[in-house]
Amino acid sequence: MGGALAGVVPYALGVAASPLPIIAAILVLFSRRARVAGPAFLAGALAGVIAVSSAVYLLAGQGYRVGMDGGSGTAAGVLRVVFGVGLLAAAYLHVVRHRRSNGQHAMPKWMASADRWSPVKAAVLALLMYGVDPKNLALCAGAAHGLAGDPTAVAVLALSVFSLISCLPVIVLVGLYLAGGERAATHLDRCKTWLSRHHLLVMAGLLLVFGVLLISHGARTLLGH
Repeated sequence: MGGALAGVVPYALGVAASPLPIIAAILVLFSRRARVAGPAFLAGALAGVIAVSSAVYLLAGQGYRVGMDGGSGTAAGVLRVVFGVGLLAAAYLHVVRHRRSNGQHAMPKWMASADRWSPVKAAVLALLMYGVDPKNLALCAGAAHGLAGDPTAVAVLALSVFSLISCLPVIVLVGLYLAGGERAATHLDRCKTWLSRHHLLVMAGLLLVFGVLLISHGARTLLGH
């Protein structure tokens, strides 16, 4: 049990520290319907993480049962290395973009209207940001693959913890807003400003760390076979 939980926490922290979804959550909390759109965004984020991690776990579990001769372990190792290399390449591209923009890189255009999103749109976009984003997809896959072969009850608990930690910043932001209302606006605005200026470097650091982590895990799996 402890090993399963320890295995998913690093991946969950990588998802949790994604700056763009955090900025999007803050913008939603400045909208007119923030008290509805904020929880809707949180629900979408949780749904995205749970859906992807559960699907990968089920697929990996099927491969584990079929391939007890070690083939599935080799495939998992290769997949982790491939994901890791992809994350390293993405980290490099983020650093290049930050240097070219001199730290003044603008937010994606689609986020400009985030403060006017309906609760449904906020939920759908959160689901996509947490469940389809390549970096988050790779981290969810890495966490779920590590649980292949574990008892179902252990995997369910580990994936539940993974999902909660992955969405913890949004949970805190929504809770802070609901509890503090207008008093929380100043703190949220400062957080948004800092992340807007540094989100590319934050992403680059995360991609580098977890790219190395995935490659390391994949290499150990391959060498073990």
